[in-house]
Amino acid sequence: MDDLNEAIDLSRAALELRPVEHNKYGRSISLNELAICLSVRYDNQGEEDDLEEAITLGRGALEFCPLEHPDRSVYLYSLANHLWKKFQKQTVMHDLDEAIELLCAALELRPSGHPNRSPSLHSLARCL
Repeated sequence: MDDLNEAIDLSRAALELRPVEHNKYGRSISLNELAICLSVRYDNQGEEDDLEEAITLGRGALEFCPLEHPDRSVYLYSLANHLWKKFQKQTVMHDLDEAIELLCAALELRPSGHPNRSPSLHSLARCL
């Protein structure tokens, strides 16, 4: 857990070094990395605040990632997984519906033959 907490601290520091006006995509990367770390900590400690922050950061990552960027599907997939975790805990249908929408959008960016299509299909099937 010490390593994970350090990763979160370092990810926060990296995010501070990437202001919005400098490099929006770089900020998107930092937002997504921090969201993933917080989601992992949620998995281990069950702190709902970590998951809520991961969702907020994941939405921010999507906001700063251009529609045409090749990594956009990664952010869609990550946010969908955070929302799935929240749905499992709180069973709010809106979270599940949003996760399904995000996974469908990720699949559009991961056509047949894409190396990450299989995990997207699996996650979508799980949500459905």
